[in-house]
Amino acid sequence: MALSRTDGFGDEVQAWLAECLPRAVAYARSLVRDSSEADDVVQQCVYRLLKRAAAYDLPRDGSRLLFRAMTNECINRTTRGSLAFSLDAPDHEGRPWGHSIGDSRAEQPVEIVLTDELGQILDAALDRLPVAQRAALQLKSLGHSLDEIADSLSITANHAGVLVHRARQAVREEIAEYIGERRI
Repeated sequence: MALSRTDGFGDEVQAWLAECLPRAVAYARSLVRDSSEADDVVQQCVYRLLKRAAAYDLPRDGSRLLFRAMTNECINRTTRGSLAFSLDAPDHEGRPWGHSIGDSRAEQPVEIVLTDELGQILDAALDRLPVAQRAALQLKSLGHSLDEIADSLSITANHAGVLVHRARQAVREEIAEYIGERRI
């Protein structure tokens, strides 16, 4: 999404967009697992939010509103069953998941295999989580507080805490054997 198309908005809104969009894209990609679908979700939600920008204080409330809208849109798309993705699909830059440019692991084939295997196990564990748990866990990993998670998911802070806890517990149980821990 090009920021040059936001010329009708003040510097504060443009600064908010520049700061918020990378996190929004990362969040959407974690929920729908398809980069083009995630980009569509973000673009659609940002468009709807900017369309009603006069009704909101976007620098103050925009992130909360955007993440709530994206969560709802991702849940709607997921429950409709319209998404198809592959754990073996490359990331948005064409590299397999878990690899980065200049990655020092590139010289250690065994570490690459183990890291990729763990990444695939984590991806599979995350895919098996209910969407609300996956959303709560991803928001928490992006640094959001339980209150912010609750607001984004339209639930109570206590429920947000429960979702994060259950998601972490489920993922921990799935990877326990791989990392050498006994299952609980």
